[in-house]
Amino acid sequence: MFRRLRSKQPLSFVCSSPPSMSQYGFAISMSSIVLLAMPTAQAASCNIPKSYYKNVSCTASSRYFLATKDFGAPVALIDRNGKRVVDLTRYQKVDVNKLSGGLLPVLRNSHVGYLNMQGREVVPAMYDMLSESQGWARPVSDGRIVVKRNGNYGVINTANQTIVPFSAAISEIDNYQNGVARVSKNSTTSWLDKNGNVKSDPNSKNNEQATAKQTESNRFTTLQPRQQDGKWGFVDDNNVTMITYSFDEVQPFSEGLAGVRIGREWGFVNLGGELVIPFRFANAGVSAAGHYKGKPAFVFTAGKAWIGNLKNGDKMCIDKEGAGVSCD
Repeated sequence: MFRRLRSKQPLSFVCSSPPSMSQYGFAISMSSIVLLAMPTAQAASCNIPKSYYKNVSCTASSRYFLATKDFGAPVALIDRNGKRVVDLTRYQKVDVNKLSGGLLPVLRNSHVGYLNMQGREVVPAMYDMLSESQGWARPVSDGRIVVKRNGNYGVINTANQTIVPFSAAISEIDNYQNGVARVSKNSTTSWLDKNGNVKSDPNSKNNEQATAKQTESNRFTTLQPRQQDGKWGFVDDNNVTMITYSFDEVQPFSEGLAGVRIGREWGFVNLGGELVIPFRFANAGVSAAGHYKGKPAFVFTAGKAWIGNLKNGDKMCIDKEGAGVSCD
């Protein structure tokens, strides 16, 4: 069941700085990220510090900022004074939207690990990349992290100790909340505490029945764009608002993601309303009349979305992880 707006982080903020021209010849503001959180239009500003880094963006923590290369590869975490705190040059990717509990998800040699703010891999990069709508890694929640190893789900703590053993029987694990996590195992649902022990369902029986009834009534095949009071959001098949009216422009969902624009820049949200590809693609970087494989810009088709043009006029695309790729 989806809430009207579901976020990865409990606090919303807007980061903004002038767009720069990338090596591909289209405008990308790497220092502009909007994290969606509570269902409210209010947001606190995030000020990019002065530094010698060319591309700087905000993170889920107001204390740290991400410096990247033109093509998006991570370089460093810097502090409010523009000084480097953590060297990130040995990593393929980082997910600053999931900086939580003092740990940052990182990707090295296509394996997931977690880095502390002193630059030490407290969780070695040894786990599988996740292939789910929430992205390739989960954040720390209640001191626990949902990970995969050899294709099987499990749970570890921030010291890399196994809390819930890895098992092929586990088909899904929610992030911990209020000390418990819901686990689907062998077609049954149970609740585990932070030590991996089975607990009773934290919801009352009546609440469980009410939730099941509401889930059934809100079942949808996809979400549809809807405009209200000059802003765009998304509704389900029953016309229930599932993603609040927060955007200046949107594209329809395609392959589980929808392009959304705030101000002059586009990003992508998933069906849960989570911002999975940050707002960094300039609206002016594409032709309004152009199409890629029969679809307009900022719409995924065959795993790619057109988001800009190369200097020679060819189209530039991204994959569903937000990495720049050729459209052909």
